[in-house]
Amino acid sequence: MPEAYQKLLVISFDDQLRAQEFLLTAVRLQRSDELMLHDAVFVRRSADGSSHVRETTDVTPGKGAMGAGVWGLLLGALFGGPIGGLVVGAASAGGGALIGKLVNTGIKNSTVKALRETVPPGRTALALLVSHVSLADLQRELARFPGARLVESDLPPAAIAAVQNALEEANRPPFTGA
Repeated sequence: MPEAYQKLLVISFDDQLRAQEFLLTAVRLQRSDELMLHDAVFVRRSADGSSHVRETTDVTPGKGAMGAGVWGLLLGALFGGPIGGLVVGAASAGGGALIGKLVNTGIKNSTVKALRETVPPGRTALALLVSHVSLADLQRELARFPGARLVESDLPPAAIAAVQNALEEANRPPFTGA
């Protein structure tokens, strides 16, 4: 039976495109109700050790300010004329930026910060915040990604073992027969 609470699953890939491909796989699994995807974050570490983060759903302060500012400008101008538009737009932008800074609806910033150090140089990690996970479908999909490794998860121990088995299967050389 699928898990009902949110769990973190972090898998590293030797290629950034493979990480993106797995995110597409997770989206496909969501469409077929095999899991519920709440957030996804890419953490890429260059060979020199520098890291780059790309979040997919969290509202950043800049996005919050822009969205709230535009709505505030429109509504302020509608009800208070040009001066009202500027005043309400500026106040809304400040509030939107504050909300973007304070509200983290997905993977915690502390987790992302830790992943910047944990991901080995030359690899890209995909952190997924999921719920309602169909473990069998997840295993089947992970088995298609050779070179992928489980970095971190707060899934139950049996589920972690199943994920690791699927990844080991993906990394096993094919049987050629004798």
